[in-house]
Amino acid sequence: MRKIVSAVVAAAMTAVFAAGCGGGSGETSGGLTTVKVGIVPFSPNAVLFHAMDGGIFAKHGLKVTTVSAAAPTPIVAAMVSGQQQFGFVTTPVLLNVNAEGTAVKCVSPVDGQISKDRDASALVASAKSGITDIKGLAGKKVAVVQLSSINLIGAKKLAEQAGVTNIEWVAIPFPQMPQALADGRVDGAVVTSPYLDTAVAAGAKKLAYPSSQLWPEGTIYCYGATDKYLQEHPDVAKKFHDAMTEAIQYGKDHEAEIKKTLETYLKLSPEEAQKQILPTNYVPEINVPSIASIQDVMAQQGSVKKKVDPKDLVWTPRAEPVPVPRLGKWRARHESTGQHGPRGRRRRRQTGGLAVPAGAQPGPYRRGRR
Repeated sequence: MRKIVSAVVAAAMTAVFAAGCGGGSGETSGGLTTVKVGIVPFSPNAVLFHAMDGGIFAKHGLKVTTVSAAAPTPIVAAMVSGQQQFGFVTTPVLLNVNAEGTAVKCVSPVDGQISKDRDASALVASAKSGITDIKGLAGKKVAVVQLSSINLIGAKKLAEQAGVTNIEWVAIPFPQMPQALADGRVDGAVVTSPYLDTAVAAGAKKLAYPSSQLWPEGTIYCYGATDKYLQEHPDVAKKFHDAMTEAIQYGKDHEAEIKKTLETYLKLSPEEAQKQILPTNYVPEINVPSIASIQDVMAQQGSVKKKVDPKDLVWTPRAEPVPVPRLGKWRARHESTGQHGPRGRRRRRQTGGLAVPAGAQPGPYRRGRR
C-alpha cells in the first residue's frame, strides 16, 4: 500500500507543477493578507466557512479563499508548489508525506477533535448487498476516498478486528459514492456528510463509525502548511492559527449559525444544512498522542515507510515577547547607586565582594582573613 501512496503523491505533485506555480501569501487586499486554503468539501469545513463569512479571518488580518480537491494528496502538492498556503490533510497523509521527506505540519484543527459521541463519517453497506455487519464485507468491494485516507486505515482496522482481511478497497470521490452504492458498483463505502445522508436515504446501512470508535477525541485531520512556508511566514501562520482557534471556540455555542454556511459552500438546503453532524468536541488543539496511535496502526498495516516523531508534525506559534517596563527616575537612580548597580558592583570589587551600603566608606580589608 505504501508504494501506492507514494505514487499517488508523486503524480499529484507532477500535475500541480505542470500547471505552474502560483504566488505565495503577501498579496494584500484592503490591508489584508490573501491566502488560499485547499479543502475537501465536507460538513466540518463549516467552521472555516464561518471564519471567512463572519469576519474572523478579517479581524486577524487575512483574506481567505478556498480551492476544492477530491482528496488531500493534491492539496499537499499544491502547498509544496506554492499555489496554496494552507490545506486540509488527513493524519495518514500527513505521516506519509513526512516519512517520504516532504515536511508538512498541522497548523490548526479543522473543527476541533473528533467527538466520541457523534461522527459525520460511517462505514456503510449498500441496500443491494444485504450486508448487515462488517463480517459480511468479506470478499466484497468497498470504496474509500483515497488509498491512504484515514477512512481506509480505520475501516481496515475494524475489519481486521472482525476477522476480515480480504476486502477489495477502491478509490472513489465522496460525491460519487452514493450513486456507486445504489448502482451496485461497490458493496460498501466509508462516506462522509453530506453524502452520507444521501446514501442512507437510498437504503445504505450503517455498519460502524471507524474514526470515532478508534480515536475518540483524536486528531484525524487538520489544516496544514509546509515547513518552508511556516519558516518564511510565521506571522501569517499565527494569524491563521489564532483565527481558527477563535472560530472553533465560537462554533461550540453557535452551531446552527456556522451550519448555515453549508447552504452557500456545499449547496445544501436550509433543512439539509441544519441536519448535518459536525463531528467535533470543539477543542481547538491537536491531539499528538492520537497521531502516534494512528501511526502505529499504519505501521501494522504496512502503509507507512518509516515512523516519524508526531510532535514534529505540529506547528506552534512563537510566544509573544513580554514587554519590559521602563524604570522610573527614582528607581533608575537607586539601581545605579545601590548594591546591584554599576557603582555598587565597583564598591564590591574594592571591598573584596562585601556588600557595603551606599554612602558608607569601606574599611580595611585583607584577603584571606575572616
